[in-house]
Amino acid sequence: MAADPHSDLIRIANDRLNPSLTNPNFLVLRSRRLIFQQWIASLGDRALTILDVGGRYQPYRPLFGDRGHRYIGCDLIKTELVNVVADGEALPFASEMFDVVVCTQVFEHFPNPHQAAREMHRVLKPEGALLMSVAACAPRFVDGERWRYLPGGIRAVLSPFNKVAIAPETSSIGGLVRTLNVGVHNFAHFRLLRKSFELTICPCLNLIGLALEKMKLTANDQFTPNYSVLARK
Repeated sequence: MAADPHSDLIRIANDRLNPSLTNPNFLVLRSRRLIFQQWIASLGDRALTILDVGGRYQPYRPLFGDRGHRYIGCDLIKTELVNVVADGEALPFASEMFDVVVCTQVFEHFPNPHQAAREMHRVLKPEGALLMSVAACAPRFVDGERWRYLPGGIRAVLSPFNKVAIAPETSSIGGLVRTLNVGVHNFAHFRLLRKSFELTICPCLNLIGLALEKMKLTANDQFTPNYSVLARK
């Protein structure tokens, strides 16, 4: 029996929303979920029309609960969750159509991120919100990536927006632990070796990183792997 591609999408989405300790990216994914939960709660209780740019998996859709009155997935690749196949730099939607735009780990890929930001600003209603995440101090995961972002660069790209809040997804300490985890995982080429790492060393590093993050030993974010961003029109 052929595998259900929709089930695979749901599994990938859940792994990103609720990462296990065996995931080398546990620290940033857990932190992003908590940051997004807080920001989404600040949007109020009204029904929302939401656009997910790069929404082939839509891991953060459940965070909107019943408020996601209309949720549209837009991506260059068609999946069972994608409603519109389109480029984020040329969104085929009317101006001021959405309350929220979600765009996670996509700005690294845009040839012209400033144009993408202008398009997302255009399709948002007045006082609408852009929820996004971008890689900062992180390795290249796929060859299609073009950029890494610092706070100053984020603000420059999002200059059309009135307010921009930036939150590091870990401190530098957590970032270094996560980088070690990802680095060892990437170099464990043999399947058995990688699986052994995921079940032994990886959870230990994640627990150490989580404990250090909770202790809040530093506010330094020079080595944070990712930033979460809330921009208001």
